Amino acid sequence: MSYGQQNYFTIEGKLAKETAYKYIYLNYQSTEGFKQDSSLIKNGAFYFKGIPVYGTHAYIQLKENGAADPDNGNQFDFSIEPVNFKIFVDENLNESRIEGSPIDKDFQKLKRILEPAYLAWEKWYERYDQFKASASQDSIELNKYSIEYQKLEQDETDLAVDYIINHPGSLPSLNTLERFSRRLKLRQIEKLFDSLDDRIKQTFDGKEFRKQIERMNAVQIGKIAPDFSAKDTSGNFVSLGSLKGKYLLLDFWASWCGPCREENPYVVKAYQKFKAKNFEILGISLDDETTKERWLKAIKEDQLVWQQVSDLKGRQSDVAELYHVRGIPQNFLLDPKGVIIATNLRGEELLKKLEDILGK
Repeated sequence: MSYGQQNYFTIEGKLAKETAYKYIYLNYQSTEGFKQDSSLIKNGAFYFKGIPVYGTHAYIQLKENGAADPDNGNQFDFSIEPVNFKIFVDENLNESRIEGSPIDKDFQKLKRILEPAYLAWEKWYERYDQFKASASQDSIELNKYSIEYQKLEQDETDLAVDYIINHPGSLPSLNTLERFSRRLKLRQIEKLFDSLDDRIKQTFDGKEFRKQIERMNAVQIGKIAPDFSAKDTSGNFVSLGSLKGKYLLLDFWASWCGPCREENPYVVKAYQKFKAKNFEILGISLDDETTKERWLKAIKEDQLVWQQVSDLKGRQSDVAELYHVRGIPQNFLLDPKGVIIATNLRGEELLKKLEDILGK
């Protein structure tokens, strides 16, 4: 109702304690593009008004002589919408309380729905960390933890999907669908996205997620793997097309990714066992410039003797975006013609799949 009555937002803010800052800044996406506005802080109060792009990211900052330092608690993030906000700052800006925001109310409701899953994860990790630190790590007990992990993941996903189904007009439904998409099959993702209100699908995030669905479609089993070119450890370009003619595993990983490093021994074992049977691996790292040396060191430490490439853009890797990689480790198995025949193979499952194709 509020959205239908006005196309602008207002923000009435109040700081609970005095501050040395004279101005507070608002950064948001307006109908005219990205905008930064400022407000003089007077008696602890501040005020903003503008025309927003519904549902886009916005934040307020306390700063002087340059950008604010979010680590010092001087930034508060929220979703902008055409309503009348009230923001109350008790201590640090990042701990602010917001009123008048339907989107925030939906986020809080979602948080309450997922809270049982969060608590269950905390208990699981606490027990698992104790198990990993113990002197004896029984394989049967480890398998029990693995089974429990899968159940917790499924329970959390079920809660998330249930929220999406029952809240088609909620922006957090879109955010939740994107967050949990790695756990869902493409047909389910498409069905859930189509069930959302048009207003949600037409937001900036909605249009971007539609593009993600298109990229997901492009890397399904049976599709020709999208071609790309990236630099290897020596700075030379390696193209996917140059590796056709062999069964190829595209292995997405990073030096800073613990699960990736734990998976690497299985990948090494697969390479050693099948390299003479028309099988090759191409490692694609999500490291960046700051972790380049760590990446090179990890290659040696983990004995990853096959070709390794990276555009050193971290999570913004162009190749990872092309293949819709939202979490690592992730892999794609291609046949000699470049057709994707399997994805997300883990541990012994990878070895079994290669045995089925290439023989023991």
